[in-house]
Formats: sequence, structure tokens, C-alpha cells
Amino acid sequence: MPTVYLYSIRENEVQRQAGLNWGFSNGNVCTADAYIALNKDFFRQNPNFLPPRSSTITVLWDDCTRMTCLLEGSQEVNGLEYPKQLSTYNDKSVLGVYLRTRLGVSNTHLITRNDLRNYGREDIDIYYDERNDIYHFDFSV
Repeated sequence: MPTVYLYSIRENEVQRQAGLNWGFSNGNVCTADAYIALNKDFFRQNPNFLPPRSSTITVLWDDCTRMTCLLEGSQEVNGLEYPKQLSTYNDKSVLGVYLRTRLGVSNTHLITRNDLRNYGREDIDIYYDERNDIYHFDFSV
């Protein structure tokens, strides 16, 4: 079962203007906007797990919340193109509001790794249900 981390392994912290805190960047974003970064190691270990960039997938969270997500951005891994991130389709803040609610912080809170530790989880386990074409995201503690 693949796992994605909600913080930057390289920085050892949640990024201040990207990922879960995308809404704090200088771009045209809402404060609650967020995405889940998909790093190169994820694709090295799981090369065919997700569809190509610009695809939408149905995500069913462990608490039965369902959302449509978009695989966006582009990065090269072993000569192949993969998406860099996953966000909610049409409204990037849906994911941010959802995760902030799960973490018990406000929609304008700058998420830190300590917030993830206090929640009890710094990653999400993903399982693909091929029969129903649904990705199950487990963020339970």
C-alpha cells in the first residue's frame, strides 16, 4: 500500500507556501487552498499506481468523505512524465478545508509538522479499488 507524506522530507517540515499551505503562496489562491505533493520517490516505488497528470480520480477517505481530485503539475522520473501533486478538482480549497478540519485547526491556520504530530498522522496510506475505480485514502489515527 503506497504512502504519501504530508510534509517535505527534504525540509523535514510542512512547506510554508506549498502543499498543505498552498493558500499562503503569492499566487492567485484562496488561503485554504492545498494540495498533496507527490514526490519522485513515490513514483519510483509505485510507477503505475496513479493515472497520468491532468486525470481526475475519485478519492474516498477513511471517514467516508468522497471527493474528486485532479493530478496536476509535471515532473520527470526515470524518463517518464508524472504528476507533481493532487488537489481537489475545480476548487482547491475543498482539500485544504477538509484536512484542516481533520487536524482541528482553522481554515486560515498555517499547518506545521507539529500539527500533524498532534493529530497523530504525518502521512496518508492509499489503496486502489480497481473494481470500483476508487482510491481509498486512510488518514485515520
